[in-house]
Amino acid sequence: MRDVGAVFKFCPRCGNEFRCGAATGFCDCFSVSLDRTAQLKIRDEFADCLCVACLGELNVS
Repeated sequence: MRDVGAVFKFCPRCGNEFRCGAATGFCDCFSVSLDRTAQLKIRDEFADCLCVACLGELNVS
């Protein structure tokens, strides 16, 4: 089952709750391809995972 080991987190950018499955190998963020600029911006500004919606928004900013 994919949810075993998943945790619920709050996105530090928007505050929405989301399921993080990175530890299980099945996380929604795995489907997001970030360019190098977005990767550096996220790494510099946030200490934890972002929700998929925010990842997508930052990737096109």
